[in-house]
Amino acid sequence: MATGTVIKGMNIDQGCNKQCENCERYFECDLSYKQIFQSKGIISLIKENLKNVKNKVIVLGGKGGVGKSMMTANLAVALVERGKKVCVLDQVYDCPAIPMMLGIPDDARLMIGDKGLIPYQSKWGVKVVSTGLILDQDEVIIWYHDMKRNATEELLGAVDYEGADYLIADIPAGTSSETVNILKYMPDIKGSVVVTVPSGVSQNVARKCIYILQKANVPITGVVENMSDTDCPKCGVPVSIISTGAGERMAQEEGVPFLAKIPTSQKVSVTLDEGEPFVIKYPESEEAKAITKIVDALIESCEGSKGKKLVPKPAN
Repeated sequence: MATGTVIKGMNIDQGCNKQCENCERYFECDLSYKQIFQSKGIISLIKENLKNVKNKVIVLGGKGGVGKSMMTANLAVALVERGKKVCVLDQVYDCPAIPMMLGIPDDARLMIGDKGLIPYQSKWGVKVVSTGLILDQDEVIIWYHDMKRNATEELLGAVDYEGADYLIADIPAGTSSETVNILKYMPDIKGSVVVTVPSGVSQNVARKCIYILQKANVPITGVVENMSDTDCPKCGVPVSIISTGAGERMAQEEGVPFLAKIPTSQKVSVTLDEGEPFVIKYPESEEAKAITKIVDALIESCEGSKGKKLVPKPAN
């Protein structure tokens, strides 16, 4: 057995170099340089550009493959169904999925107008800003921190969001560059949805998303457990393919709301490939009912009593 000194912490840089855009302690900082950074330069331009966007929301999960983009696409369409004007900012720069999930043609492209980049409107009424609408299918993005930060600054500050009711940012895996960039540069975020799956590994990573949201003082709308319990297609007996209840337990342990379980379902995977979200194709399904609960909570989080909740249809 190896012997030595136990490492109890790690910090890359103890000093302040006044470069707030690259600082790993940005959310804990109370130095005057941070106030100067927030009041001048790119952040002030972004605030001005987004001043007419009523509600900014982020969807994150920490772990890859838990269903963040699926959640974003279905939440956006469900909000449009409530009469909201919605735009999705696909921050998954290197492997964007939102255009395909919303049925946007492969040859669709963002355009530039008098007020900046014009989001592409899908046939479901959701507007989209994505690198998938800029680059060709065979182009590969190899960006590091500075390039990703520059892209986030550009897409927040130079896109004409036309006073959207909801701007939803789809955040890729991890709690580093992309997550920190959006938390740092998107002002007045009113809601966040943490997506996880019922496995211990996913819970450990999702907790870190909760912690960074708390550090950034971003309201946590709640936790969603994707790929949860489902019913056997032959006998109808409930089946837990991965595990069960871990997302709800984690939410209780961390003191944040638990919103819903989305069952493991072929409806989810097939509709994503087809570009027709399941809230549209299967509105009475358990999957769609779960999204309804999440949207209700999101509207309450962002709009309070002004938000319009969907009244369930009476049973036949």
